[in-house]
Amino acid sequence: MKVAKKQCATCPWRKGSPYEYLRSYLEEASLKTSRICHSTGSNGINKRTGKPSRLCRGSRDFQLQFFHRINFLEEPTDACWEGKRKTLGLK
Repeated sequence: MKVAKKQCATCPWRKGSPYEYLRSYLEEASLKTSRICHSTGSNGINKRTGKPSRLCRGSRDFQLQFFHRINFLEEPTDACWEGKRKTLGLK
């Protein structure tokens, strides 16, 4: 699934977001699986958004930073993640 190019207006990772209080819970969940942006696809918050589902940019940025800090990724970038994913043979 494609990753959102930028954080949506209400992304919990965006400073001042009304959902910022969810960030610690979502960070823990993001270490187990990628999160789908609540402003895309079909979800329990917005029913059907009319937009194709995308992975949450805030969640992905958190994942990239985490994997970089533990030396799994050389750089906290999408390009580095793509290279690692291909090296590991992940789809």
